[in-house]
Amino acid sequence: MNIPLQKVEALKRNKIIFLYLLMLIGHVAHVFEEIWGRFWMLNEVGLGTYLAFNLVLFCIPVLLFYFVLNSKRWAYILSIIYAGFMGLQGIGHNVATIITGRYINGFAGGYTGIGLLVISLPLVYFLYKCLPDD
Repeated sequence: MNIPLQKVEALKRNKIIFLYLLMLIGHVAHVFEEIWGRFWMLNEVGLGTYLAFNLVLFCIPVLLFYFVLNSKRWAYILSIIYAGFMGLQGIGHNVATIITGRYINGFAGGYTGIGLLVISLPLVYFLYKCLPDD
């Protein structure tokens, strides 16, 4: 049974949308976990500055997502970088927690970091496979 190419592309696009939305939700959950676990940077810059900085960092992928929905090649490429960075964040928080032995007042963010890593791998894959030909 052959599935028409249009259906295959639509399924890939739906996976990108689903995974991208999961990544954005995971991003917000990650920031909440860092606040809950009193990530070490909070002591350095304060909660207000930390939240303002993370709001800007969150708005960038939301804007990229809009352009991914409009099939802009550059948005796909930057989204691959974003997803890869979030996956590295997931690894980084867990490795730093293991090395230092400190979660609270240390490198909080490891629980959601696992989720970010799990989501980022298929997101990078599907973004790359569906890269538009602009």
